[in-house]
Order: sequence, then C-alpha cells, then structure tokens
Amino acid sequence: MSGDIKRNATRRSIWLRLVYMVVLILAFNVAELITVAVVAFQFLASLFTGQPNDQLIRFGRNLARYLQQVTVFLTFATEEKPFPFAPWPDEPHKKAPEKEDSKQPDDKSEAAGDSTENDKAAEARKAAEARKAAEARKAAKAKKATEAKKVAEAKRAAEADKAAEANQPDAADKTGDADKPKDL
Repeated sequence: MSGDIKRNATRRSIWLRLVYMVVLILAFNVAELITVAVVAFQFLASLFTGQPNDQLIRFGRNLARYLQQVTVFLTFATEEKPFPFAPWPDEPHKKAPEKEDSKQPDDKSEAAGDSTENDKAAEARKAAEARKAAEARKAAKAKKATEAKKVAEAKRAAEADKAAEANQPDAADKTGDADKPKDL
C-alpha cells in the first residue's frame, strides 16, 4: 500500500491538477461575487423597468454553467478544465417572453385565486390518498380478524375432538364385553 501512495505522490499529473484546482477555487470565489452583483443589478432592473435585463439573463446562465463546470472539475467528476483553461461557456439565450397585460393577473386576488385552486386540488389529492390508505388499513384489519376467527374455530374443533375421544368408551366396551360377568 505504501508503494501505491509513493507512486501516486510522485506523479506529476496529480500535482499539476492541484495547481489547476487552486486557480479554479479562486476563480469560483470571484464568480460568486459576480453572481451577487448580477442578482443586485437584475433586481434593480426589474424594479425600475418592470422586467429583467436580457443580457444579464444570458450572462447569469453562462455564469451558472461556469460554476457547474468548476464544481464538476474540482470534485474529480471530469478531467475537462473550465475557463480560463477552456472557452467561456456560451449557451444560447432565450429571450424572456413579453408580458401581456391581458394574460397576466394584475391584482393579487386573481393570482391568489389560481393559487387557491392549486391548493384545493392538492388537498383533494391528499384526501383521496388518505381515504385509500384508510381503506387499505381497514381491509388488512378485516383480513387479520378473519384469519384470527379461522384459527380460533380450528382450535375449538380440535378441543371438541379431544373431548369427544375422551368421553367415548373403549373398544372392549363397544363389543359388549362389559356386560359379561368377570370370572373370579
């Protein structure tokens, strides 16, 4: 075993990977700070313009992909090195759909109505599942009671057979030998 450790410790590739990992850990921390900045800018853009910034949406997706690539490399799940050792991830951007006032609920009561309908449907599903579970428990209990009755009946029948055997006269008594006087 110590030979394996010595062999692994002298491999140049493992030490080079450590250098890449240190650089990528630093890059990951910088990317986290950039993520916080993107979050703040997107919030402000949504606050002032009513919708998020499309360029920041694209950058945010690419930044998220980059953080995933770094994590996958750092955890040894891949040997592919991410940026700055490979190109920056550039996923195609899907433009955010335009908000149409006629389709979007403007007041809270309409949005709450949708939520309430979803909640009611979820409650109905839970109630149906609870009924099914109760019926299954009831059926299992009935089956167990039926089996217990069968066992009790079998015990009673066995006891009755024993009692009947104990009360029957011997075979000699059945032949009529009991009526004959015994010789002295």
